[in-house]
Amino acid sequence: MSKADHIVASNARSSRSRRKSGFLGVRGRIALLGLTTLLMLFVFFTQPQVRAEFESWTSLITG
Repeated sequence: MSKADHIVASNARSSRSRRKSGFLGVRGRIALLGLTTLLMLFVFFTQPQVRAEFESWTSLITG
């Protein structure tokens, strides 16, 4: 097998295995989505206006 044939065969195998597993995989994507959601909620609820509005809504529910 020539050097070029070896490189082509190696690249074909690696691209097949990379395509099969994906970049992050399913668990990685779910974890990334969860962490991004938590970060967005943290940033959103640390804003003073949002906290004040949320407290007024909760006071309506609790009485």
